[in-house]
Amino acid sequence: MNSLGSNWFMEGTLDFEYKKYVLLAYLQHVSREFAEVKLYPCFSELISHYQNLLSFQEHKEKLSRQFPGRLDEEAFRRLQLQHLPAFDESPEMQEIESIIGFALPVIRGRLDEGKEIYEQIEGQLRIEPVGIMPLYKQEGYVFFQIKNERTIKIYQYKIIFFENTEGNYHGISFRYVDSFLYSLANTPESVKLQLARSSELPNPATWMLCSMRSFDEDATLLPIAKRKLLSYLK
Repeated sequence: MNSLGSNWFMEGTLDFEYKKYVLLAYLQHVSREFAEVKLYPCFSELISHYQNLLSFQEHKEKLSRQFPGRLDEEAFRRLQLQHLPAFDESPEMQEIESIIGFALPVIRGRLDEGKEIYEQIEGQLRIEPVGIMPLYKQEGYVFFQIKNERTIKIYQYKIIFFENTEGNYHGISFRYVDSFLYSLANTPESVKLQLARSSELPNPATWMLCSMRSFDEDATLLPIAKRKLLSYLK
């Protein structure tokens, strides 16, 4: 199983053993991707699933606290004011809680595995400015190179601002532009000058981003490179 719906734990057949099988089948797929050092989209999906489960638990606990307690009549006869919760859980809700109780730690384990891979790859990425850096860095170019390879890929980047009910966020987009072969006559600085002539920006912010090792670009390197550059610029 290559994917899970966002509400997988409470949709369809509410059976603990079945949901356990569904989750473990998905996590096997995740493990195979991680074994090939392919982080995305699995890593971001795991984060989303983990947060969904925690959010469901949190909202359920808030809901249960909003229900007033009912007075325990036997305790009242003993002049002891004790209250019993009026939020009686259905068998379905109890099954969902069992599913979540199983899912959280096993997803957490895969998240820790993915985080370790992420940190190892991020740690070997190097970012350096190309030429004189302008004050405006919200958009520009990234020269992406795998160590010892002469071919350098050019991406145009742009910082994206968006907001929702939870706050304001920054994102970053990459758009492939072209490639060039590194040589004494074709350096990153000279290519930057060529790009400046065809750009609306007289001195576009340009970065050299180098990976010391080769990994899958689409599933690993580029997603991590985007986040590293975004963090660097912030």
